[in-house]
Amino acid sequence: MNAPLRSPRRLNAARTCAWALLIAGWVGIGSFAMALAPGVASGFAMVAVWLLALGAAATVATSGALHAPARAASLIVTALITAFALWSTAHGGGLAALWVALLGWAALTALASGVVRGLRLAQHVAPAPPIGAAGVGALWAGLALGDVGDGTALSLRLGVFVVLIAIVLVALQRDAASQRTPGCRAGLFDCSLPAWPAGAWRDSLQWPTLLAGLAMLPMMAALPWMAAWCRAQSVPAEAMVLLHLAAMFGPVWLLRASIGTWSVRRLASVCAVLLALGAAIALWAPAPHDLLGLALTHGAAWGLAWGGQLWAPARRGQRGTSPLRAAGGYAVLTLVFGLAVERFGVTGVVAVHAALGSAALAALAFTASARAFAAASSARTPAPPAAHPDHRAGGR
Repeated sequence: MNAPLRSPRRLNAARTCAWALLIAGWVGIGSFAMALAPGVASGFAMVAVWLLALGAAATVATSGALHAPARAASLIVTALITAFALWSTAHGGGLAALWVALLGWAALTALASGVVRGLRLAQHVAPAPPIGAAGVGALWAGLALGDVGDGTALSLRLGVFVVLIAIVLVALQRDAASQRTPGCRAGLFDCSLPAWPAGAWRDSLQWPTLLAGLAMLPMMAALPWMAAWCRAQSVPAEAMVLLHLAAMFGPVWLLRASIGTWSVRRLASVCAVLLALGAAIALWAPAPHDLLGLALTHGAAWGLAWGGQLWAPARRGQRGTSPLRAAGGYAVLTLVFGLAVERFGVTGVVAVHAALGSAALAALAFTASARAFAAASSARTPAPPAAHPDHRAGGR
């Protein structure tokens, strides 16, 4: 009888673990790829493969086909393989061991997403969006990552991290539902990286919010490289990582009580201002304030766009969208971004984010101009003459 009371807490704890795995994996795999891949573009390609593997694994792990014993065994075995591969990566295994760690971490993250989905389906009432759990998970990930430039220590920390997370998830999944049900509204990672509603891009007013949702991809993919660039400017790598994660989840957590009531226009305006401000800082501020300012503003823009979409049904992603399809889109964008960074370095990162800010501001200006033009046209159009009452019908 007590299980339904504990279930919301179990769900929040599982969400925290899943988010911690997602964030730590994205940055951790990127950090090892930066050190071991033969080139910058190939390092980004490894991150793209990780995203693709996550989508493929999530297709199976969130389908309801795995029952609790099988999922528990998969969690433990996958965590141990991943931990050993991470340790081997820094102790002679090199790139081959990193590929094993990459695939293992993707499978582990997808299994965690399956636990979250099972616990959510066991709820009698629809749970609130995972804003707080995501923020705590990001904090755990940031602390586990630490100095991403020290590969030996990083492999040990992340190895212990994945094993502990797996043990916690095995304990939490006791109340998880196993029945097959319609898919989550998200395209990737079970409500954490939502797919956009059908036709959203045809509405220019939603462009700033949609572009802010894209900001996470280049920021997370480039975070290991940005941390290395900031370290050259005497900014600790761990400070850069924690600052960016705090910007992603801090503002949306502070505004969680009100952001669900924001109109489409207000959310789009705030996202456009943050994206444009970040682009301006990145273009004209001196180093390292350019990258730090970019991390703060675009991280906050992503967080607010994500929170606004989770709380507002009209802006949520499509239900049942294939995780593999969404992951494929993210992987392609990561490859394109990696080519830009390899060709232009920091300038490539700044150019991509400047393009996001410029496009968001242009979409907002276009929408405002179209609205003003429509209002002016309506004011110039004479009103039709009032209809006379039909006395023959009794003046009704």
